[in-house]
Amino acid sequence: MGQVAVMTYTQPALAPTAQHAPILPDDKARAAQLWESVKGTALEDDFRLVSRQHPDKDASRMHYLAFLADIEGLFAAPEADPWEASQPAPVTQPVLSAPQPEPTPEPEPQQPTPAAEPVPDPEVQPNATPAPEASTPEEGAAEPEPGRDAQDAPAPIATLAAPVHSGLIAQLAGLLADGGELTFQLLRVGGDVTIGIFPKPHPGEAAPVPFMLTETPDWMDANLVTAMQGYAGARRDAFSVAQQAAQRQQAANKKAADKPAPTPAKAKTSVLTLKAAEGTTLKGTLGGKDVPLVVGKNDVPQGTLEIVATHPAFGEVKKTVATHANKEHDFTEQQGARVTVNVTPQSAALEVTKGDTVIALHHGIEILLAPGTWVVNAQAADHATANQTISVKAGKPQVIEMTLKEEQRLF
Repeated sequence: MGQVAVMTYTQPALAPTAQHAPILPDDKARAAQLWESVKGTALEDDFRLVSRQHPDKDASRMHYLAFLADIEGLFAAPEADPWEASQPAPVTQPVLSAPQPEPTPEPEPQQPTPAAEPVPDPEVQPNATPAPEASTPEEGAAEPEPGRDAQDAPAPIATLAAPVHSGLIAQLAGLLADGGELTFQLLRVGGDVTIGIFPKPHPGEAAPVPFMLTETPDWMDANLVTAMQGYAGARRDAFSVAQQAAQRQQAANKKAADKPAPTPAKAKTSVLTLKAAEGTTLKGTLGGKDVPLVVGKNDVPQGTLEIVATHPAFGEVKKTVATHANKEHDFTEQQGARVTVNVTPQSAALEVTKGDTVIALHHGIEILLAPGTWVVNAQAADHATANQTISVKAGKPQVIEMTLKEEQRLF
């Protein structure tokens, strides 16, 4: 099997990047190195073509890494011979290697032949030992010497690292408290995928910031677990803060519950005694609030009380009372006047009228009449009927004397 010239490159482990992260100087240096490798060769035109296919490569690091991936694709290894293809290899995703501690001198540009193009593998691990069969390198394997000339070694076979520990579920579980939930979202955009992790808030926590990352699927396979470690730690810190706040709130609630509630100060009241004609409805208002009132004694708040007394016969009257001390008020003096009729003979039938209103009277018994003009009518057997007109004024009581003339008997 013939020798194949190979360009090796150790790509530093990528840190989690946002979709619009800036381009790193190492990315630009890598592109310059690739250009020097193909300049003046048959791959120069291909390099220029790939560059034109990425007009927005300088927009963000995500675009620039896609450009670099296509450039490095120019150095893809040719189809393996039957002997190599027959060798079994573990099906795992390659792990990006850490950068070398010391810079490696730039190798001299190689002149590829049409029959065999350079076959670099940017994801090959520096601790992988070339072997006729694909194998998984053990930890602690010796790293290749810096500056080793690719022409002095046979073409390496791309080896796969030991399977990455399946820590994704463990990382996701670390984002949650007991009984917690999260939503895992996967979105494909062109050759990249966007992963979104949306945890449900911890008790007492505001809406948490989601984890969002856009990269290639291969990058995700190799680096997602590592990329999530910082976010998982932040979620654990957030849970701890929320838990402590909840404990403090519970302690405060318990302390407040154990403390006896203060006894509200009893509002000062006064006794207000009200008098009014039978059938009067009373309504009170103090400070814009209704105060229930009845004819008789009432416990009312101290202040200025507005009272409205309403009666179907005497109408509506109002009174403002200061209730800073016990008081009495007689609405009958506002509703009308007390009238007493004395008639001879005392057995005479008495009534008083005002329009359609007719009220029966009794000798010597006072009655409350509404203000206005009334007519008193008296009748008795063997006596002539007598009528007398009176004028009633509110708060002005009066006594009426009437004597009926005796009539001569005819038989």
